[in-house]
Amino acid sequence: MIFQLDESLVRFARAGKGNVEVLISVLELLAMAVREGNHLVFAEMKLASEILLIVGRNSGSASSLLLRLINQYPKVAGLAYGIKLRVLVGDFDKAATKTVEGVRVIEYPLGLVNSGLLQKSLVLVENLTDADFYKWVANVVLMETEFRGVSLALEGYPGGGNTTAEAYDNLKENTSRLCLCIVDSDIRAPLLGPGDTAKKVLKSDRDRPVVRAGSHVIGACSIENLIPFFFFEEAWRYDPNYSSKLSLYKVHYREGHWKYLQLKKNISCFELRGASAFSVYWAGALVSVDVGCLLDAPSCEQKAACKEYKLPLLSGSPLGATLPLIKAQSLQSQVLLPDIRLAWENIAEELLGWCCATTSHTAGI
Repeated sequence: MIFQLDESLVRFARAGKGNVEVLISVLELLAMAVREGNHLVFAEMKLASEILLIVGRNSGSASSLLLRLINQYPKVAGLAYGIKLRVLVGDFDKAATKTVEGVRVIEYPLGLVNSGLLQKSLVLVENLTDADFYKWVANVVLMETEFRGVSLALEGYPGGGNTTAEAYDNLKENTSRLCLCIVDSDIRAPLLGPGDTAKKVLKSDRDRPVVRAGSHVIGACSIENLIPFFFFEEAWRYDPNYSSKLSLYKVHYREGHWKYLQLKKNISCFELRGASAFSVYWAGALVSVDVGCLLDAPSCEQKAACKEYKLPLLSGSPLGATLPLIKAQSLQSQVLLPDIRLAWENIAEELLGWCCATTSHTAGI
């Protein structure tokens, strides 16, 4: 996260000697966060110089931080103003959020800045391995931008699938950590809304907003939809049990369609009956798949009992099967389907805002 110093800190420090000591303490905490590679600190050059005059050049890590901010200003300013999220540390009455020219600015009182806030940002995900994949996605996207030198510092936190919203509420209420929650949309057909987990997370932000936390619903049914198809082919290249499945799924790997396919669930004949948005969409999409449908059999009277699958699940853990390959390879995001590429870019933007840390220019502050 970018932590920017606000000009109100000068007025605060000049109001009394005790205030100078408070300011130095906060600057020391910020300097430690940068040294540990957790966050980036930024200030306008004039402001950093004014604060340095107030705290003195012999104020240890506080003055060292300010001198680095001054010396590295030309290199860090472009980064700081290119990212669409930052924490503005100042003499504010309370924490609040405002949007300035498309940038989300979190105004944070310096009296509330503590070591908990300055730990690595939490990335709350449904399953812990999701955090590794999202970080890899973000790095792939950022390699093609002006932010390619930025490292992302984050701590993955497992939400437990459908309990992710409850974990999100707990982190917001009982910690002082920065937290980004990323969840699947679970949208399985056009015209459908998000699934229960995403709905609960979004409701949490509406009903119980906390400035140091935010959520992102990915632009696909599930995280597995974001995996480039060739990783599936590589993972199961020598497994004959998957050759026919991959052939079935390859047909669906196209823009505006693949993102709705939940790879860890079967689509049964029962689900294709009726006039629901899901039934209508997938009945049309699977009309050419010759799997068979026993509409007159008792098993077709209940969804749970229907075993006539129009499209069997790809795998119980597609991400688990492909993640070792993914971690070992670099990739250009241009090879993606356009709508999946957009989903990647949105994830990268969120992680860059919440988790940006050291760059080649700022390491060692």
